Amino acid sequence: MSVIEAGPGPPRLSWFKTTSPRECAISSHLDTSPRLIPAQQEPVDPVRSGVSLAAVLIWAVPALTAAGLAGWRLTGASLWADELATWGAVRLSWAQLWQLSGTVDAVVAPYYAALKAWCTLAGTGSAALRLPSALAIVGATVVVTALGRRIGGVPAGLVAGLLFALVPATSRYGQEARPYALAMFFAVLAVLCLVRLVEAPGVLRAIGYAASVAATGLLHPLGGLLMVAGHATAIGCLQLRVDSRNRRSAVLWLGAAFAGSVPALVLAWWGTRQSAQISWIPLATVDSLQGLPQNVFASAAVGGILLVLAVLGTGRSLAAVVLAGAGFVPPALLLIVGTQTPLWVGRYVMIAIGPLAVLGGLGALRAGKVPATLVIVLALLFSWPVQLEFRTSSGHAEDSAKIASVIGPRYRAGDVVVFPDTHPSIPWAARDIYERYLPAPRPPDVLRVAAPRTSGRLLARECPGAACLGTPPRIWVIRVDNSTDPLKDMTPAKRRRIGEHYRTVQSWKFPLLGVTLMERSEV
Repeated sequence: MSVIEAGPGPPRLSWFKTTSPRECAISSHLDTSPRLIPAQQEPVDPVRSGVSLAAVLIWAVPALTAAGLAGWRLTGASLWADELATWGAVRLSWAQLWQLSGTVDAVVAPYYAALKAWCTLAGTGSAALRLPSALAIVGATVVVTALGRRIGGVPAGLVAGLLFALVPATSRYGQEARPYALAMFFAVLAVLCLVRLVEAPGVLRAIGYAASVAATGLLHPLGGLLMVAGHATAIGCLQLRVDSRNRRSAVLWLGAAFAGSVPALVLAWWGTRQSAQISWIPLATVDSLQGLPQNVFASAAVGGILLVLAVLGTGRSLAAVVLAGAGFVPPALLLIVGTQTPLWVGRYVMIAIGPLAVLGGLGALRAGKVPATLVIVLALLFSWPVQLEFRTSSGHAEDSAKIASVIGPRYRAGDVVVFPDTHPSIPWAARDIYERYLPAPRPPDVLRVAAPRTSGRLLARECPGAACLGTPPRIWVIRVDNSTDPLKDMTPAKRRRIGEHYRTVQSWKFPLLGVTLMERSEV
């Protein structure tokens, strides 16, 4: 039967499959105006009509776009410091991983455990480490498409799914061996569960919502708690309406949200004892607000377009209120908190991209299908240079693989390698780059007496005062910065021992990687 929808703008005609003349279909759009139901139309055979093909394309185009971008040069970028931390963690025994979680990286422990189980089967190559994130982004795109279709119809689902897939940050973190992509999937799934809960409250729907919230919190506790805060804002706004359905959904939501938030709360409490993990984060400022589109979406242009469209896509329907809370509250709240506590990092609020993409799709379609198509084209054009950059060797900000081309052909027997003892944010990365990307034969790590991530320590232990250095003819210094002083961040004893007897011969500088060759001075 055909349905003429009354509301803002010209009348819209929608098509629904029916089984009885008395049945009607109510389009769940942004407004809640009444609909006029005309007479029944004969059912159309979906197999013979080609409708099924169109339906397949609606789902397939966004999903295939996301899969293509996530899989395209999946291993092109070198593993950067955080991914190297993942690589190091999944190679530990279960006992060592548990011990490490007690001192560092507690909030990432569930992700490490899940990925370790996966790597038992898939190995620890770059593709294996990143594949779960790529699959999660494809899954998140499907859920975003479903949300858009549920709220605004087939065109809204298509536009929302494509916008989400084309945001550079989604494929960027879909190619990263960290929990953000998985958290995005469960976060947008939680939004879908919440929309279903407020539209038709039920215990089973509340259980599904609680499970999605719990999974999000296990993967990213801060993101999970920010997400629940956004949902709470939406539920609170809905209580201002006189509707008994809203009261029941609020009661069910409260219980489900509390139960689902327990894992995030436990991990957050555990993580507060490891505050050194976030000590590198500066306080948020006005510049942080101005840089939000770039920091969250990985493209100021695409992020700006999406935010404007999301504002235009807001409305008063139950689903629109939920989307607004889930999309706008987490980044706004973290920015506010970040002015007092060092927490503001763009990737921590990527759980908001999904609902913002749905609102963006709705906003684009308010201007018509042609403008919405132009928006997709613009998103593709603006994101393309960023997509290309992300797939270079230094696409994840650290050109780790370059170490092999520098040291490999220049290595001589008798050479040794040394590392700084600390770094403001990624002190483990230099040794991990050496272990991961420099094949044998290579200079030995003569100062190390205990490997990284053993006995609950993140960093390797070295012999005191560099006493085991010996008198090698040449020393390779590997850093994760481009400091002009190769001995910066070393203990005074190590610095003195090397500085007094060795001079710099040559240095190589790459993104977040510095390699210096030093030779023993003639006495």
